[in-house]
Amino acid sequence: MEILSQYRNGNTNVTIYTDGTKVRELPDHEPIQVSHFESADVKITNHCEPTSDNPICSFCHEKSGPDGLHADLDRLAQVLSVLPAGVEIAVGGGNALSHPNLIDFLRKIKAQGLIANMTINQKHLAGYKDMLLSMISEKLIHGVGISYNDEKYLPDVEPILQASDNVVFHMIMGINAVEDVAILHRFCGDRNKVVKALVLGYKQYGFGINHYLKNPAIEDNKYLWYVKLASYFKRKDLVLSFDNLAIDQMKLRRYFTDEAWNKFFMGNEGKYSIFIDAVEQKYAKSSTSDSRKSFDECSLIDFFKQLNMHRCFSY
Repeated sequence: MEILSQYRNGNTNVTIYTDGTKVRELPDHEPIQVSHFESADVKITNHCEPTSDNPICSFCHEKSGPDGLHADLDRLAQVLSVLPAGVEIAVGGGNALSHPNLIDFLRKIKAQGLIANMTINQKHLAGYKDMLLSMISEKLIHGVGISYNDEKYLPDVEPILQASDNVVFHMIMGINAVEDVAILHRFCGDRNKVVKALVLGYKQYGFGINHYLKNPAIEDNKYLWYVKLASYFKRKDLVLSFDNLAIDQMKLRRYFTDEAWNKFFMGNEGKYSIFIDAVEQKYAKSSTSDSRKSFDECSLIDFFKQLNMHRCFSY
């Protein structure tokens, strides 16, 4: 496992490895003070095309669809230009791979030293597989997040899995079945790969509000995640991670001692990360936050400082 980037953020040392692992060395006996965020979830388009057997996701919290607009990536690159090397940029949409200026944008931020990761829905892999493989080969992206839909699309995943050691399957509580973890564990194990899965909480935001109201089975599904997921914790060749919403909805704190929690918990929304809606040209603490500021109101770093103005970080 090689080091991809190392930097100092305030009084904290951060190391990022090529497999996606992040190690944060915290100061002893003093509050954590950081000067900038470590990662940004960046939406570059609201465009998302349906496929022949998969309509637009009715639970999409970004309300993406075939008429969705693309962001001005020149403006976004200008906004990101204030960031130091090593900051991670999680590029998504919509279908981020449909943006006509994506490659040029990725080359710009690579030259700056930023680390780009890409999220794509599994149902779009067939149409964009060659493009994705080319970006991995050119090292324009270092991590690939694949939103898992169905086992029938896994053949499209195979070349991506072979090309990168940093493929992470995204699964949503309330949408995906908890048994999907076992399916992916078996699929990756058969190919001598460690399965990495990111469990996402269900977002009652955007289209997700009406979808939730019309589908009471979502809560049943979330409950099955709550009671069954622990059976996967000690499996070999399986790395599980969770967004903050899933941590809350699954009450994951109950599984950890104080020492283990302090070691593994990576911080609340807005503490080390932010959300950027490049289509609307706005910043927010998270993708479900209604409190947003436009690019014209302040710089990216100033927004982060305002977000954390009255808070000293400590565990």
